[in-house]
Amino acid sequence: MYYNPYYVYPNQYPMWMTANHTSLTQLPIHLAMPTNNTPFPPVDTHKLKSSAKSIQVIMQQALLLSTKIAESDQFAHDLMNAAQLSNKAEVDKLVASTGITIKFETKFTPGVIQIRFSESDCCGLTMILDW
Repeated sequence: MYYNPYYVYPNQYPMWMTANHTSLTQLPIHLAMPTNNTPFPPVDTHKLKSSAKSIQVIMQQALLLSTKIAESDQFAHDLMNAAQLSNKAEVDKLVASTGITIKFETKFTPGVIQIRFSESDCCGLTMILDW
């Protein structure tokens, strides 16, 4: 059944509220939602496609970091140790040493590290790694 939000259904309100109303009422047509005038601008995919191309570059940069962590026990140990000691400068230095060339921001707690990669104002990617 189709639900019409502008139609007052008989059991929509408690009986004491509808006691004086003997029939169902419908809102006037001018209060209904517009059907052909949309409040949104016309669809333009140029910026979306540009963001999609930029995110591919960011994903390649994130892959550099994740590959280094996965393949190097020493790097993974150093990164985790620096994060657990709250040594942000060392964490940032280690992340940058993987060859990442785009802007990134690191945040960490004793149980997780979060690296946010971003490319200008178009898009970003957040990598969250638990330990």
